[in-house]
Amino acid sequence: MNIRTESLPTPTLPDYAFGERLGAGSYGTVYKARLISNIPSRPASAACSRPSSARPASALPPFYAIKCINRKSLTKTTEDLLINEIRLLKHIKHENIVEMYDFQWDENYIYIIMEYCAGGDMSMFIRSRQQLSEVRARPFVKQIAKVLKFLKEKNLTHMDLKPENILLLSTDKPTLKVADFGVAQHIGTQGSRSIRGTLMYMAPEILSSHPYDNRVDLWSIGVILYECLFGRPPFVFISINDLIDTIKSDVPIEIPNDVRLSPECRHLLEGLLQRDPDKRISFTDFFRHPFIFNNHSLQINRANELLKQSSDYERSGDLQKALGYHLRALDEYVAIIKIDEDADHRRSLRAKVAQGIHAAEDLKKRIRETTGSSGLTPPITTSTLPSPTMIHTGIDLNNDKELLDAYQHCLNGNQLMNQFVFAQAVEEYEKGLTVMFRVSQTETDTEKKEILRKMIIHYLSKAESCKQKSETQRLDLAIEKLKLDTANDATVTEHTIPDELINSEKKQQSTLPQNCRLQ
Repeated sequence: MNIRTESLPTPTLPDYAFGERLGAGSYGTVYKARLISNIPSRPASAACSRPSSARPASALPPFYAIKCINRKSLTKTTEDLLINEIRLLKHIKHENIVEMYDFQWDENYIYIIMEYCAGGDMSMFIRSRQQLSEVRARPFVKQIAKVLKFLKEKNLTHMDLKPENILLLSTDKPTLKVADFGVAQHIGTQGSRSIRGTLMYMAPEILSSHPYDNRVDLWSIGVILYECLFGRPPFVFISINDLIDTIKSDVPIEIPNDVRLSPECRHLLEGLLQRDPDKRISFTDFFRHPFIFNNHSLQINRANELLKQSSDYERSGDLQKALGYHLRALDEYVAIIKIDEDADHRRSLRAKVAQGIHAAEDLKKRIRETTGSSGLTPPITTSTLPSPTMIHTGIDLNNDKELLDAYQHCLNGNQLMNQFVFAQAVEEYEKGLTVMFRVSQTETDTEKKEILRKMIIHYLSKAESCKQKSETQRLDLAIEKLKLDTANDATVTEHTIPDELINSEKKQQSTLPQNCRLQ
């Protein structure tokens, strides 16, 4: 049987002259093109930042990269990837992300008009030099880090960072442009289980059966940095299945010694290529890493601004938020102390941190005094509450499993509260209260409705109290961490935190409020 194949016409756009083919992907071919006319509007266009209208003609770039997608070849999956990429590129603008100027369509193709990068991609750049020196690789990693920080602020995960998706504006001054956001996604608090990206650069947790988060991008950067420095990826394999097994292996990634690396570079590479995401370098430490970050002025300004916000909240009477912002500022200062090479600057910052910890202790004391006399809803005594079975009211919880389970959650909350496990206590109360609220809304028996109302007031009061105490515990731990970070900092020795401050938390733990008891 003869199979007919239809040959598509060559892609064309009225306003552009197409040139050389730059490359082809899984669902599109990219051409170099030049704008030959400036038409104010195009009926078949859904422009986001049109090259003809967003800038004066003198400011227009001389060339564009136009991705041409065959509409008939689109499957549901590739259509979703295309829509995802267009949607994201319309809304994300960054100096190191390839810009989308416009997109159009005709009966055969969808055209995405993008920034033209004359230097090719990073994989070509690496291959042309076999491998890169640390000095040459460092600016690349810094620029990728800027993109990653931008994406993290947007709650976006790229999911397919690799040298082929990192373009260069030119080879003379290698400014990077991250491309291909087709599989990028927002990962919620529950994590993601979808398998996305390119296997060679895919984090081990993506191939597991467990949810993963945006730390997968950190692993990809580690593989890219390894490939830059050694001219090859960190895996040796003979088949796809062998590569999958190698990525999922528990064997640590070894950093070769045949290339001379600075301690900072080696430390970063080891931190990025941790198979366990919980052992991998955190985003905070990655952005602050001395291999990435060496200009502290922005970080200091950010810390100063946090300190100012803390003062504003303190003046308004919101001591809890004031302490939170205060600790975030101190954490920034401590991070700078660890990497700043100026001894005088470190000395000044350390004194500032010491004063800041004194102020944090004072804020914490004031919060506890305020919380202790805050006038929370008085707890209801056990005599006003029904018995567990409510038999005397005509309501038997033994015959109402839903309410019995809800009541048990609240009892669990009481137990956790007495053990000072406040965060988990809040979770238990909320589980029970959710059911009680819902049942009370539809209950027609007035006596039972009144009993439910009393129970809800009672346990809601306990939940609110535990929320406050949980936040206090979190802030206590943050202060303790700051003290330990400062005490363990060996960069300079000219200023130390007084011993009484280091030990004060232990004293406070022994005098924690004892009023969290079952009522």
